[in-house]
Amino acid sequence: MKKFEVENVNCERCANTIKSSLEDDFGYIDVDMSVKPRVLSCDILDKDVEKFKNELNSLGFSVIREL
Repeated sequence: MKKFEVENVNCERCANTIKSSLEDDFGYIDVDMSVKPRVLSCDILDKDVEKFKNELNSLGFSVIREL
């Protein structure tokens, strides 16, 4: 399980946008809305991390760091 701190996730609609856009390619994504910055958790392979970050960025959400 990989975890990422992500900025610009301000509401449930943002979380749902991420899930609906990326779950087909990356599997289940959990968004912890109880912390700031928000934490996204997902089971992705190391080789897919950069693609995941790029896809998030194209949606307007930036990865701050991997936890």
